[in-house]
Amino acid sequence: MLTVKGMTMVMLVGLLVEVGLSWAAETQKSIQLVARILPRASLSLNRTQVTFLGYEDQAVIPNQEGPVTVMAKGRGNTTNPLNLTVRANSDLESADDRIPIQQVQWTFRGQGFSSQALQRASDQLVARWISSVVHRGELQFVLNNNGRLSPGDYTGSVTLTLSSP
Repeated sequence: MLTVKGMTMVMLVGLLVEVGLSWAAETQKSIQLVARILPRASLSLNRTQVTFLGYEDQAVIPNQEGPVTVMAKGRGNTTNPLNLTVRANSDLESADDRIPIQQVQWTFRGQGFSSQALQRASDQLVARWISSVVHRGELQFVLNNNGRLSPGDYTGSVTLTLSSP
C-alpha cells in the first residue's frame, strides 16, 4: 500500500512527465545544397621560347627551334566550343628599335587550327573545337622581313589562353 509520501511522489513524477511533454516542441530547418562543377582546361606546350635568327635582307625568318607542339584538353560542344586564343603583349623591341608584331605570323597543323598574323593587345582565335578530347597541333612562327629590319636583339611575348565553357 502506498503511503501518502509515496502517493505524492507518484503524482509529482506524473505531473513532471505531463509538463515535460507539453513543453516539448519540434522545429525543422532546411539546407540547400548547391554543386558547381567547374570546367577543367589544360594547355601544354613543348617549349616556351622561339628564336628568329636571320639576316637583315632575309625575306622570311623561321623560328630556329621548329614548331611548338600544343596539347589542349577541355570540354567543348557545338553550342559552347573549346577555344584557344593568342594575344601579343608587345611588339618585338630592342634598345634602339622595334619590329611591329604584325610581322610575326603563325601557321598551324592540326584539326581546328587556323593561321594568321599576330595582333597587339587583341585576342585572336588560334583553334576552336566542339569535342571533349585531347587536341594536338603544331604552331610554327615566322618573322616576315619588310626589308627595313635593323640588326639587333629584339624581344616580345605572346599569351596563349585555352578557355572551356
